[in-house]
Amino acid sequence: MAGRGNLSALALINDIKQHELDMIGVELSALRAQQDDFARQRQALSDSAARESAESTSDMRVYLHAYLSSVDRQRQGLLVESDKLSAQIEVLEEKLFDTFRESKTTRTVLARAQANVDLEAQRAEYIIDSKHARWPTLRHLPPSRCRRS
Repeated sequence: MAGRGNLSALALINDIKQHELDMIGVELSALRAQQDDFARQRQALSDSAARESAESTSDMRVYLHAYLSSVDRQRQGLLVESDKLSAQIEVLEEKLFDTFRESKTTRTVLARAQANVDLEAQRAEYIIDSKHARWPTLRHLPPSRCRRS
């Protein structure tokens, strides 16, 4: 039977696991937001390059190739950074899954331990009630004084 101390310890472990899940979730959200920002920047660069290509005059076409190459390098740099974030996100998602599994296990053990404590309390109450039924004269005594079997 799990005692009250064990229940408290399991509840604390459960709270810690929930906090870990929350912190991983916050970190994942930040990385995904940064990845989305990189995607927006890449799209903005593409849009800018397309606009400059369409609006360039014959005088500007001499410089257009250099500009488009620069935009392409910037886009590639953003893509490399985004790929690094993807690797970090993958690691965090695995950690999130593991932590969730541990949390679920802890909650299951906590629920079983609580059910056992509740069952023991019901058994104790039943025993006290059955003693009172057998010895009607002891009904008015506090349970601590009815421990004769």
